[in-house]
Amino acid sequence: MTRTLLSLTARQLFGRRRWALIALGALLPVGFAILYRLAGDTSEPAAATAGTLDAFVVALLLPLGALVFGTAALGAEIEDGTAVYLLAKPVARWRILAAKIAVAAAATIALTVPATLLTALIGLAGDQYAIAPGFTAGVAAGAVVYSALFVGLSAVTSRALIAGLVYVFVWEAFVTSLFDGTRWISVRQYVLGIADSISTAPPDVFAANLDGVPAAAASLAVVAAAFALGVRSLRRFEIGERP
Repeated sequence: MTRTLLSLTARQLFGRRRWALIALGALLPVGFAILYRLAGDTSEPAAATAGTLDAFVVALLLPLGALVFGTAALGAEIEDGTAVYLLAKPVARWRILAAKIAVAAAATIALTVPATLLTALIGLAGDQYAIAPGFTAGVAAGAVVYSALFVGLSAVTSRALIAGLVYVFVWEAFVTSLFDGTRWISVRQYVLGIADSISTAPPDVFAANLDGVPAAAASLAVVAAAFALGVRSLRRFEIGERP
């Protein structure tokens, strides 16, 4: 049954135009890196590449891709009413949620990791300071965390897409930049912390607000909390009674 869930969810996500539209966004950081190289200003390629990856992949492509895939993996079935057929079957709710998160995370990784690697390889003059593997690992981990968060959110409310947009563009983009204490509730900061723990870049090139171990621990905590909340919501779910 788990294999069937994975297959159906993958078909639902990859078989729609949303994949092609979002994939176009993956060209943005790659295109910026190409323009940077063509401009001939390569005096600080590591700092420029780290800034590009942070601004275009970590802050934009990664959360938006995970938001679209994460909310569609479960939320689309709830919205169109087909979830009733799935939830009526004798399948453990945790298996359903785990399958949705796994496919959403895989789709997000497939979207963001190639863009990360291409941007790093094009922008860097060689693999300076292990920025490429650092950001690749951070983005892959962030894809799992964001996907768990947004799939769990879609199990709780029918307004998951709106709530996710507020989280990404208000909380992570503005609030966490104003108040240092809020960095512990930011997946973006977890991604940067993991990337920084792997890279060897000096602080003037790339530095995160969180260390790698706390960032990894916080990531696991978010995944566990989102999963537990999503399972609880699915167990109490009744068609037609969404908040």
